[in-house]
Amino acid sequence: MTGQGWRRASRVFSVLTGLSVLAGCSDDPYKTPVFAFLPSYKSAQESAPVLLSNADWWKTFNDPTLNTLIETGLEANLNLDIAKERVIEAEAIQRTVPRSAFLSPRAGIRRERGETGGAQTQTEASLGFEWILDIYGGRRAQIDAAGARIEVADAEVDAARLLLLLNISNAYVDLRFQQTSLQLRRSELASRRQTMELIERLQAGNAATQVDVVKARALVSETRSEIPEISAAIDAAKNEIAVLLGKVPGGLGINLDAPVRQPRASLSPEVGIPADLLRNRPDIRVAERSYYAAFRDVAGARADLYPQLSLSGTITQTALSGSRGTEYFFGPALTFPILPNSARRASVEQRQSLVRQAHTQWQLTVLEGIRDVETSLAEYAASLSSQRASEETVRLYQEVVTLTRQVVTRDGATIRDLIDAEQNVATANTTLATTLRRVGRSYVGLNVNLGSGHAVGEEQLK
Repeated sequence: MTGQGWRRASRVFSVLTGLSVLAGCSDDPYKTPVFAFLPSYKSAQESAPVLLSNADWWKTFNDPTLNTLIETGLEANLNLDIAKERVIEAEAIQRTVPRSAFLSPRAGIRRERGETGGAQTQTEASLGFEWILDIYGGRRAQIDAAGARIEVADAEVDAARLLLLLNISNAYVDLRFQQTSLQLRRSELASRRQTMELIERLQAGNAATQVDVVKARALVSETRSEIPEISAAIDAAKNEIAVLLGKVPGGLGINLDAPVRQPRASLSPEVGIPADLLRNRPDIRVAERSYYAAFRDVAGARADLYPQLSLSGTITQTALSGSRGTEYFFGPALTFPILPNSARRASVEQRQSLVRQAHTQWQLTVLEGIRDVETSLAEYAASLSSQRASEETVRLYQEVVTLTRQVVTRDGATIRDLIDAEQNVATANTTLATTLRRVGRSYVGLNVNLGSGHAVGEEQLK
């Protein structure tokens, strides 16, 4: 290249560099969105809201079987595997962003027959070089946006992990509820058979009527009819757990039948909204990173409005019938956008609208997160209160049955009193089991809504 050519290239480069500075000054820097938590969300004991530190919150149930199920699920759940693959996909997409500089080697050989009939062999090898100057930051914006989408995929892995914890824990709580219900029905069946036999003896002594006997038998039949449906619900819960753990139903390999004990939560509901809820909940992180990706997409689209400068060069070596030659070229190239560029400007406006939509979506996601936590706190506190009342109700009704059974044999109470007392115990036991199920599910929901356990790893499960 001649000196004059270099001077021209230098002037072009200087002009475009100045344009890039002006274009860069026109872009607003990214500001991480913030949400002002109200003072009412702060804990009374602390100067700021409290974050639950129980990343492995399910272990507070003190249930080794549940611990094993979750450990297995975190290793083998198929939905979690899909989410992890999407991270790999997002990383690969980032690598597809065109590089600023690249080489393009080429080689070829050609044989031709000359006029004299002899064959001539021509070989050619070239090495091309091109460097696209990213003076408007378009390529950098593409890389940043793709990187943000990698972070979105990472957060979606955390969301999938939380969903898995939610589903396994709830399925296990439901399983134990159904198994407890089955035990209660079998216990009620034995008690009602005992009452039926007592009434039949009393009828033989003319102390009970045929109506009393028939009613006692009806209650026995009613209790027996409920058992098959509960057994089917138990099988359904086991199948659900197996699929969550990536296993074929019936092939889980973990004993879910003994011992049967409903999980009981003991965490105080006075936890408040955590100070870093915005970082802890994966859905909020997804919304924020999506907002950033949309923001950087605007910069990428705006860069297409300006001319693009590139430096390119080629070195070519040829050989023909023993003679060799070398050619080379190096110089700048200036590419102008297609005029009129109204379509590209419309693309910028479209992406600016997407930025505003993403920011609004972030705000909505934060509000929904706060709503979820507040609702979970209220449900958990209410279910704990109901649990204490239900336990007291069961104790009192069991005492009534014992006393009534004793006085019936001494003509101090009627058969109807005994049947009613047993019915009250059955209802109270069912209510308690249902309440324990609600406590367990609300405890699970509270922790998941707080984002607790979103980043639990294998090392935390050991």
